[in-house]
Amino acid sequence: MNTISELSEGNFQVKIATPEIWLPAIDMARRECWDLGREDVQRFFNVDADGFYIGYLNGQPVSSVSVVNYAQNYSHLGHYIVNSAFRGKELGLNTWRVAIEHAEGRCIGLDGMLAQEKNYQKWGFVTHYQTLRVLGTASKQIVNFQNIETVNQENILAVVEYDSRFMGYSRLNLLSTWFFGDGRKGFIITGKNGIEGLIGLRPSDEGYRIGPFYAGNKQDMRILMSVALNEIHENTKVTLDIPEYAHDAIALVNSLGFKPLFYTCRMYRGDPPAHYHPEINALASLELG
Repeated sequence: MNTISELSEGNFQVKIATPEIWLPAIDMARRECWDLGREDVQRFFNVDADGFYIGYLNGQPVSSVSVVNYAQNYSHLGHYIVNSAFRGKELGLNTWRVAIEHAEGRCIGLDGMLAQEKNYQKWGFVTHYQTLRVLGTASKQIVNFQNIETVNQENILAVVEYDSRFMGYSRLNLLSTWFFGDGRKGFIITGKNGIEGLIGLRPSDEGYRIGPFYAGNKQDMRILMSVALNEIHENTKVTLDIPEYAHDAIALVNSLGFKPLFYTCRMYRGDPPAHYHPEINALASLELG
């Protein structure tokens, strides 16, 4: 061991990545058709710059894992990828072993492919629910814009507090820039209790991603979805990651012609800071939850 968080063993090394060093991990994810959000990387690093790990074989980047510490009690694991030409050599597992120590006893959550579920179980992870990736296209919607506000610098702290009700911890370092930038937007619906719904959208490799997405009832959910779709050029591809328990959200996207692509499993090792809440309609990302 070079340090508590890096490994050098024979021709294989694991190193903490900077945003620039992390680029090969992004390339590997794109080859796996992850439909990455544009400009997500710096926003991810804003949460925990020491949580991104690259594995090198003979100096070549071949594997990646991120373990991002959100709070004193929670980390989220993602970006677990091995270059397809180097699989079956335990390079990903060796990268994982180094990266997971970064959580330092925190509860760890992840959104993993179903094919990897049994492997995660070996490390003590337990499945809490599945999440469905759906794909559709943007179309213009008729919507009543009453009580709709754009997420801005004046209300972002209230948005972060609202998000924390569902997460069980603050995502200030992620959300403070999540809704701002080229093509990125957020909308809230307000009522007598303050913020009663939130939706975010951002450009992705293949079109647009929607998330996070919360709403207290079906009417607000439909309004927010309509507002978001109206921001996107017609016929642009749109994806969401919807928890299996969000039956109303699944019914809504079905009515809009969205189709299922694949499932992932939300797993935790340890006691999560919050369990699934019925107002959660879509995740912000699979990489950081």
